[in-house]
Amino acid sequence: MSKKSVNAKSLQQQQMVEAKVAEVLKQANALSAEREKFEQEELARTNKALYAILTKVYALFKQAFDDKCLKDAVKKMQEELAKRGVKVQKNTPALTVFVRYVFNSDRKRAYNYTSTLMAAIQAEVQPGNLAAFIEGKNGVEECKKEFRKSEKQKVKEQALEAATQEVSEHLEIIDAKHTVTLANESVDLSDDVQYAFIVARVMGNGEYGLLRVVPRSTKGMFSTAVKELAKQLIERKEAAITDAKKQTVNEQTKKTAETMTAKAAAAMTVKELEAA
Repeated sequence: MSKKSVNAKSLQQQQMVEAKVAEVLKQANALSAEREKFEQEELARTNKALYAILTKVYALFKQAFDDKCLKDAVKKMQEELAKRGVKVQKNTPALTVFVRYVFNSDRKRAYNYTSTLMAAIQAEVQPGNLAAFIEGKNGVEECKKEFRKSEKQKVKEQALEAATQEVSEHLEIIDAKHTVTLANESVDLSDDVQYAFIVARVMGNGEYGLLRVVPRSTKGMFSTAVKELAKQLIERKEAAITDAKKQTVNEQTKKTAETMTAKAAAAMTVKELEAA
């Protein structure tokens, strides 16, 4: 194939992408006009009308994705939003760009609508079932809360999983603090568990009275114990990070105090002065 033919084919592909992008923008503009009508003429702003527009935004987003022109469509929308004085950050989700383009809304409102659509996407809800999904969740606000909760829960679960793995590996290599003998006590290590559990009485001052060996160890018991150790590990790490941040702030405050002027001191809080 000649260089001329290759260039012609490349140009043709580019023109196809541009045509698809133009179609996406055309439909987005139509939706934006529909949104304006919804806001200006429908004083009640019924949920039904809102859900209908959100459904079309969702469907349009999927269309751009399926047509492999999402990247170009988002770029074009960014350019158009910039003309309206709306700045889109680099970390803004692509779906949010579609929402802001159609609704021409502030970040908070765009976030609420995007969160609603994200919740539907996570639940593998298709555009045609979006309205029923939102109604089933008791509205946009509840969908947003569920999405935020699921994201936070996901982060917590990942942290717990990592800490659990860390604790399990640590138990295999650490040396025993003490070795004790409990007469007439034995344990059945079921399910290939390698650890026994001992009932101890809290004596205070860091002392524990060892009473009995639990006669049977199972994977479930071990999993529960390790999970509690993992939670403690997470708490200690978070406390260490908080302490480190406080230490950094204190050091910075003290350093500032050494060179600060009377004018700067006048603006400091009592707490800042105490730390200086």
